[in-house]
Amino acid sequence: MPVTRTRPSHSERVSPLENKQDVSRKVSRKSETNLEGPEIIVCGQRLQSSPVFDTFFRFAAERQAIDDRRRSGQSAPYVPWTEDTILQNTKFCNVFRVLDRLTQYIIREVIEKDSQIAIDILFRIVLFNTFTKIETYELLRRKFGPLTWAKYDHKAFLDTLERAYRRGDALYTGAFQKPAPHLGSTMAFHNHLELLYVIMNELPAVIRGANYLVEIYEFLAALPGMGPFAAYQLLLNLSYAKFMNFHESDFVVAGPGALSGLYKMFGNSYLEGQKKVSQFSTHVMRWMQETQQQHFARLNIEFSGLGPQKLPMQLCDIEHTLCEVDKYSRVAHPQILGLQKRTRLKAAGFSSTGPLPPLCLPKAWAHPSRKIPRIREEPPHIEQRYVISSIRKHEVTEGGRIKLLVHWLGYGEKDDTWEDAHKLRQDAPETVNEYVQAHGLYLDEGSPLSSLSSNAGE
Repeated sequence: MPVTRTRPSHSERVSPLENKQDVSRKVSRKSETNLEGPEIIVCGQRLQSSPVFDTFFRFAAERQAIDDRRRSGQSAPYVPWTEDTILQNTKFCNVFRVLDRLTQYIIREVIEKDSQIAIDILFRIVLFNTFTKIETYELLRRKFGPLTWAKYDHKAFLDTLERAYRRGDALYTGAFQKPAPHLGSTMAFHNHLELLYVIMNELPAVIRGANYLVEIYEFLAALPGMGPFAAYQLLLNLSYAKFMNFHESDFVVAGPGALSGLYKMFGNSYLEGQKKVSQFSTHVMRWMQETQQQHFARLNIEFSGLGPQKLPMQLCDIEHTLCEVDKYSRVAHPQILGLQKRTRLKAAGFSSTGPLPPLCLPKAWAHPSRKIPRIREEPPHIEQRYVISSIRKHEVTEGGRIKLLVHWLGYGEKDDTWEDAHKLRQDAPETVNEYVQAHGLYLDEGSPLSSLSSNAGE
C-alpha cells in the first residue's frame, strides 16, 4: 500500500496550492455603494462597515432561533418556523456547524457508536469523510461492521463499492463531492480508498506530534486531491473526536463564500487590510468571534447560543455563517456585491417542517485541553505530498549513502526519481524499513545507511 513523501525531485509535477485569499485582489468597486456604519479597527486597519455587518448578527440570531424551535418540538406559529421570508424560501445551513444534519450523524453514528479505540474512531471519520454520504457509510457498516481499522480489507471494500457503483448507486453526495486524487485508477472511489490508506498510515503520528491544530491541517492539505476546503472540513470532523484536543478557535480557513461575505461587510477597506496584514481574514473573523456579544447587545438582539450552556459562536461558526450571510445578502442587500458577483438564490425552503431530534454535542468537548488556546502566528505552509507506489532499486554512493529509486503512484516510469534513503525514511519509515530489511541493508539512526550486502546495486 502507498505512503507519501513531501517533495520528490520532480517537484514541478504538481503546482502549489492556490492561495484562495488572493482572489480578492481583483474585484469590482461597485459593492462599496451605500456603505455605512461605524469604523472598526482590526490589527491597526480601519474597516468601514456596510449594512451587511449588522445583518450578520441578525441572521445568526434568527437562524439559530429556528433550530431551537424545531429541536424543542414547539409548534410553529407560522410556517415554516420564521416570519423572515428569505429564511422561509431559501435553505440555509445552521449557524453552528455542529448542528448540521451530517455533522450530527458523524457525532452520533460515526464517532460515538462502536469501538471507542482512537484508531478506530479515526478510521471511521476518514472513511465517512471520503464519501460524505450516509447511505455509502451505512452500506459499508452493514457489510463489514463494526468498522475497525484492524479489520479493514482494502480489496473487499473496493469490491463492495464496485458492485454498488455498477447497480447505479450514488456513492458521493453532490454537495460535498471532491475531486479524486490521481493515484493510478480511472475510478474515483478506487483513488479515494488509496488516499484513505495513506491517511490512516500517516495521520496518527501527525496528530500525536502536533503542537498546533494548523500542523494537522498542513498535512491534510498537502495530500493529493485534498485542497484547502476539503482539508479543513476533514479537520473539523476530526475535531469532534477525543484524540483531537485543541481549542475550537485555534485555526480557521476562510472559504470563498466567507471571503465574499467579509468583502460585502467591509468593501475595499477589507481589501486594503489584506494587502497590509498577513492572515487578515483570520484576524477579522477572530475579532468578530471575540466581540459577538457586544454586537448582539448593541443591536438589542437575543442570541440563544448553543445547547444548555448557551455557547457562543466559535471561529469555525463565524466562517460558516459568513458564507450563509453572503448568500442571504443577495436578496437582503442586492446593491452590495460580493467577490463572487452572484445575485440570485435557489428557491428551496426547509425540506421538513417537523421537529428535529434532540441535540447531540461531542463528548470530547469536555476535555480540559480544549479550554487552552494554542494559536500559531505563522500562516499555514503547504508542501505538496506525493504517494510512493514502490521502491524499484537502490545504489550506494561513494560517500556510503544509499539512494532509492522511487516509483510514484499515478505517474509513469519516466517520472521515477532517486531519493536519499535516510531522508525518505523520515516521510515513509515503514516503506523504507521494509525495503531495507528485504535487501540486507542497515540503517543507523545517527549515520548514513551502509550496505551489508555484496549486491547492493541490484
